[in-house]
Amino acid sequence: MLSDAHPTSPLRTGRRRGPRVAAAAAAVLLAVTACSSGTPSAPTSPTDSASTRAAVTLPDTPVGDTARWVLRVLAASEAPPVAELERRFAPSFLEQIPVSDLAAVLVQVQEQGSYTPVAVAPPDATTALEMTLATEGGEFVAVQIGLDADGLVETLFFGPGVDPDRPVPSSWPEVEERLGEIDARSSLLVARVGDDGRCTPVDGAPRGRDPDAVLPLASTIKLYVLGAVVEAVEAGDLAWDDTLTLTDDVRSLPSGTLQDEPTGTTVTVREAAAQMIAISDNTATDLLVAAVGREAVEAVQATMGHHDPALNTPLLTTRDLFRVGWGDPALRTAWADGDAAERRVLLDGLPGGVLDVDPAAVVTPAWQDDADWFATAGDLCAAHAWLQEAATTPAGEPVRDVLSANPGFDVDTAAWPYVAFKGGSAPGVMTGTWLAEDAAGDTVVVVVQLAADDPAAVAQPVTMVDVAAGALAVVAGS
Repeated sequence: MLSDAHPTSPLRTGRRRGPRVAAAAAAVLLAVTACSSGTPSAPTSPTDSASTRAAVTLPDTPVGDTARWVLRVLAASEAPPVAELERRFAPSFLEQIPVSDLAAVLVQVQEQGSYTPVAVAPPDATTALEMTLATEGGEFVAVQIGLDADGLVETLFFGPGVDPDRPVPSSWPEVEERLGEIDARSSLLVARVGDDGRCTPVDGAPRGRDPDAVLPLASTIKLYVLGAVVEAVEAGDLAWDDTLTLTDDVRSLPSGTLQDEPTGTTVTVREAAAQMIAISDNTATDLLVAAVGREAVEAVQATMGHHDPALNTPLLTTRDLFRVGWGDPALRTAWADGDAAERRVLLDGLPGGVLDVDPAAVVTPAWQDDADWFATAGDLCAAHAWLQEAATTPAGEPVRDVLSANPGFDVDTAAWPYVAFKGGSAPGVMTGTWLAEDAAGDTVVVVVQLAADDPAAVAQPVTMVDVAAGALAVVAGS
């Protein structure tokens, strides 16, 4: 799925995200949502102290009650009755994961041993939360639970977890070590943004295995969609309070929530931009692309400092990516083999209407066939710098608030009172980008890019966040 990459969060990218969370099947102990499913495997991150952790209190809310029910299920020796599962889970969930399959997987999870909840976020969650469970064997498991509007489970995700109390890296060698834990192509850029908008790497900061590589972006492409919106407003072709109308021709798949709204639902340009960035809403993104035009997003890449916009020309919408990457295999082959002109003909020939892609198929990497968007870490730093400069103009006035609504993790606001964030994830892809300003107005950008053939290698975003948090901590302390 296309979405934000976040400690709780393929295009995924993110806050605590909304109730829909998806993950590549090979990456998880169990991933079952209305969008995807997974295969059991052993949890990760063993530690001697995990089995001795005290249990935390879960919120006294609907999703907290559901979390307590999940823990009771895991403590049992058999699956709940079919009638109970049917009563607890949303129809959209059970359409993807039959009750018999759900029951079998829950039994497999039970067999891992006993579980203790040692962390929960957010602590006052009402409809979506993430728990960290400690096992008897000294391992950690991440559990994400989301409820629909009727209080039924539409998201259940068990994946590899990490120690919630693990320290943030406090030196460049520790940042490099943490990045090295990820078995993937990696690029890390920690750069200061000068008054001229140029990004200068911070001395001593590690750069990852492939520091200058062109790597897939997943939802981080949405920075360029936001840039195209600013340019359209500047040109007088669009206004932030203009109304956009949802139709089946632009309805995409999660992440996000707009895809679940009825045809005819309206949002303003500003509301769509906010949803595109804060919760990585794919349908909001495609509404904005439709409003400004595909070619406008292609063109703004050069304006925003991308070194080679041809990499993303013609531009895929998120609907396009789902179709090309995980729909008809012939489309993926034609895209991989085609030149720019042939690819544009392919996109022009895609049908409108309801998107005919099974969300459960979005589990295998497609970026190796160019089914994604691409840039270097330097390109993404330049994009952030351009957007902040654009925010000082009347046309770009909402940009700072839009980009800072979701900081990606709990940033030290004393050191960094302003943080802009956009991340993204898809099978085998994870990207995180942060622009942070200190109280004096000095600006630092951190970009982490990860790409792997094995989706399990980048399915857990916590280590990426550790790298970013460590980088900002080192810079703040220098």
